[in-house]
This record gives sequence, structure tokens and C-alpha cells, in this order.
Amino acid sequence: MNIKKNHVSEQVLTYLRKKIMLNELKEGDHLKESELSKRLNVSRGPIREAIAKLEAERLVETPSNGRTVVGKFDVRAIKNLYDSRILLEKHALTQIDSESLTKHIDTLNLYIKQMQDSHTDGIRDVESDMAFHGLLVKMTDNQTLIQLWNSLNGLIETLIEVTSSYISIHQQEIIEEHQVVVDALKKEEVEKAQELLAIHLENASDYYCQAIKELNLKGVK
Repeated sequence: MNIKKNHVSEQVLTYLRKKIMLNELKEGDHLKESELSKRLNVSRGPIREAIAKLEAERLVETPSNGRTVVGKFDVRAIKNLYDSRILLEKHALTQIDSESLTKHIDTLNLYIKQMQDSHTDGIRDVESDMAFHGLLVKMTDNQTLIQLWNSLNGLIETLIEVTSSYISIHQQEIIEEHQVVVDALKKEEVEKAQELLAIHLENASDYYCQAIKELNLKGVK
């Protein structure tokens, strides 16, 4: 694989995340900078940056012997990730005031429309899905919440991408779950919106857990 010059470390990061999530890089595998540098045709600097971010995401670890190894990515990791999302995004809904909602409601609906249009064309619009949830958090104008969301963003997006073909049968349902959250917010029914959002994310967690199990059972290497 050849990596383009722009945003090299981010491309390396996404590449390695996918390999770990797909179990192509297994728990305990040693990540050698020199080997990765040759394989991806990039210098060691971007490799080092990507590994540091993977370490922050707990996808790799570096014990006292200094050998960076792949950590465990499994159903429990997905559930922990989505439990955190639920807590964060439910709280975000309580921080959105009417002015911010009025200002951004059309954009939320636009993201849903883009998801629907893409689905009609047989495409999973990951970008609009992530933008929808990201905007809910940004509408709070709470920089701590936004920072927390951003720290999870890459993991979530990569997980969606590697499992998209396995959860396509649920896509229409997923799109509709976004719409009911917006409808509840428009009616100022925040608790209902929180409940609907939690259901949406719990369902997503279940879909992704099942997808990862299927990927592993099919022996994707």
C-alpha cells in the first residue's frame, strides 16, 4: 500500500486501526516501525505519530520492554466505546438551547436527507452520519464535550467503515432513528430525545458487535 503525502500520519492511523479491527493485526503482534515504514512507503515519523494515537485509543500498548504490541479489540471494546458515546451524547442533548437548535435544525435534517439519498443509491454515507452526531455535540458549545467527542470520532468512523457491508440491512432503520431524535428535539422533548438516542446507539453497538463476530468467524485475515 502506498500512502499519499497529505495527512500521512492520519492515513497510517486509519490503515492500522482497520487492520486491528479486522483482526489482521492480532492481539500481541509486534508493530515494528521499520517494517511498517517499508510496507507503507513512508518515513518513520508518521508511523510513530500514528502509533502514539493508537496508544491513546488503547488499540496498542508499549510495555516496559519498549516493544509496541497490538491490544485487544473485541465485543467488549465496542460496548465500552458505545457506552461512552451514550453518556456523552445524551448529556449533550441537555446542553442544547433553543437558539442553537433553531440555527442548526436545517443542517441536521440535511445530514439525514444525505444519508437517505445515499442509501437509495446503495451507499452508506458514513460522513453524514458522523457529521450529524458531531453537530449535536458542537451545538452545546461545550468545549470539553466537543474534545471528548473528537477523541472518539476516529475509532467510531473506522468501526462503521469496516462493518458497513454487514449492517446494510439495518440502514433504513438507522436513518429513521436519527429523524425521531430531531423530531423530539423540535418539540422540546429532551428526555424523549435522550431515550431515542440511547436506543439508536445501543442498536448500533449490537450491530457492530455482531459484525465483528462475523468478520472473525469468516476468518478475515
